[in-house]
Amino acid sequence: MPLAPTDSVRAIVPLGARRAAILESNGLERVDDLLWFFPFRYEDRRHPVRIADLGHHLDQPVLLRGEVRSCRANVSPVRRMKIFEAMLEDGSGAVMLVWFNQPYLAEQIKRGDRLAVYGVPRLSYHRRLQIESPDWETWNDEDEGAIVPIYSKIANVAPKALRQAIAAACEALPLIDDPLPPALRKRLGVIDLAPALHEIHRPRELTPEFLRSRSPAHLRIILQEFFTFQLALRVRRAAEEVKRKSRSIRVSDEMREEVRRILPFKLTAAQKRVVKEIVDDIQSDRPMYRLLQGDVGSGKTIVALIAAIIAIRNGHQVALLAPTEILVEQHFQRIRQLLGESVVVAKATGSMAAGERRTLLAGLREGIIKLVVGTHALLEERVVFKSLGLAIVDEQHRFGVEQRQRLFAKADTPDILVMTATPIPRSLALALYGDLELSVIDELPPGRTAVKTYVRASTDLDKVYAFVDDELDRGAQAYVVFPVIEESEKLNVKALTIGYDAMTQRFSKRRIAMLHGRMSAAEKEETMQLFKSGELDMLVSTTVIEVGIDVPNASIMLVVDADRFGLSQLHQLRGRVGRGARKSYCIVVSDKEKERLDLFAKTSSGFDVAERDLELRGPGEFLGTKQSGVPRFRFGNIVRDHALMEKAREVAIEVVERGVAEADGLARELIGVAVAAGERD
Repeated sequence: MPLAPTDSVRAIVPLGARRAAILESNGLERVDDLLWFFPFRYEDRRHPVRIADLGHHLDQPVLLRGEVRSCRANVSPVRRMKIFEAMLEDGSGAVMLVWFNQPYLAEQIKRGDRLAVYGVPRLSYHRRLQIESPDWETWNDEDEGAIVPIYSKIANVAPKALRQAIAAACEALPLIDDPLPPALRKRLGVIDLAPALHEIHRPRELTPEFLRSRSPAHLRIILQEFFTFQLALRVRRAAEEVKRKSRSIRVSDEMREEVRRILPFKLTAAQKRVVKEIVDDIQSDRPMYRLLQGDVGSGKTIVALIAAIIAIRNGHQVALLAPTEILVEQHFQRIRQLLGESVVVAKATGSMAAGERRTLLAGLREGIIKLVVGTHALLEERVVFKSLGLAIVDEQHRFGVEQRQRLFAKADTPDILVMTATPIPRSLALALYGDLELSVIDELPPGRTAVKTYVRASTDLDKVYAFVDDELDRGAQAYVVFPVIEESEKLNVKALTIGYDAMTQRFSKRRIAMLHGRMSAAEKEETMQLFKSGELDMLVSTTVIEVGIDVPNASIMLVVDADRFGLSQLHQLRGRVGRGARKSYCIVVSDKEKERLDLFAKTSSGFDVAERDLELRGPGEFLGTKQSGVPRFRFGNIVRDHALMEKAREVAIEVVERGVAEADGLARELIGVAVAAGERD
């Protein structure tokens, strides 16, 4: 009876019960689990090399075919390691094969056996040519060799045994269910699932398009995963769109006058456009789901505050979720400065005293507090609103999707405004926020000073310090940013603490303080207030200052070991200066990656920087891998395959428009495949 995709891996006879149990404990429980466990590379073992020519192939993997002339098992005299050696001969010469701690090979390899061997020839300590721990199998004249898939190691299951198990699993492919119906496969332009999986596990040729993950087999997997992701987003969006807001929002002349009165400057054309998009949304009977992105200093907070005033004057509360206590404090102070006593504003952080927390919870529950700015503390179950009308998430990529949903669940269909100062190229925005409408502020307010950017080597540091000294003499303030807090053996970077000591020695007459994420909230707040008030000349910091810190008099940003930062992160740091009338400078110091840093120095647009950063580093590194919410795809690359992502989105929208229930069922089936496959990786 042939194997079926749903059979247990224990049904694969060559695997054996012990290895099957190991696979099961690693999430590979069924035959189809193995079919979704993809190779990460391939070895072409079809073209043998003569042993006589091995000297031309040192330190390169080669295929040999020959006969075992002698073999023996022994124990090394020093470390008492079990060694098995076999002399392989092919008529042109002979080479020693050596395996360590595999004594059982003495029962498997005998004198006279004909072997196909794949390994890396090297010169031993005694200048003897040998191949250590090669892959091997018996061989006869009819064997032509093969393209061998290489899989990630699973516990102590031998690679050869794993390959044999997956090869056996491929026999079940004719019976596998294809989750994409024929009409959908045609619309997406992809081949059937079974031949795609077969080609990935057992390719006939390693063509350039196959090695670049662009073969029809790879495109099938890419588009299935992209489509699954986009369909899930659209189904979720459709489920929300059927809801209707119970509240009615109206914009009066009095509100318009209040907004004009509090604005510190005239809105740019881009801000006016985005305000109109947001106001139209919050006046609609459907809840708003909008992503607001704009470059550093483009005035997103003012736009969000206008939306907040409208919600508050219509009798509702507003919550603003921010990633750090420093940013919460900055938002809180800025909003209080603009709104004065006209609105009750509070902040929620993990470091609040018990009495402050009780007052906050009561104020939100009774509706006295109209606007609250907080960190993850806002997401606690005991935080209850009387009437949350607008939820704003700042620096969305710092929060996972689950955290975003926990805030949204605190009200009946609140309007949602997600903000980010990391300019995200459209391809990534589609992947991360396909369920949100997109608004972009693509111009800076008047009065923002252009920041001059320079790349300098470590040998230039004395000149750089002299320049900083001169600027401090003129009344400027400076940030000095280091990548880490303590020395790391893995990273050749200067620690913040060592850097701080160096700065205090070099600038001994200056008032200098240190700021990093491990300080308590009170310590960080006190340090920032001292810097803001001009009582400090220099702040030596980690990237804790990357987001949101606003000190108009700070006009120098010095970044040490700048090669350790992504371009977008450097752009965020650069955005901390140039916020006042003083001429501002960003100086990045590094002896590495000069070409990449020169590109940064020449580029002032955050969107251009982000596009290049995304190409260089990939989406996970671009946003920070832990809480970026970047979906993981097997072969799909969000940057390279943006056209495929667009196509998947179009088809997903079509499917949802034909019927939400049908789309939901398909989405659940596809997500079941995707989640299970993801767990197996």
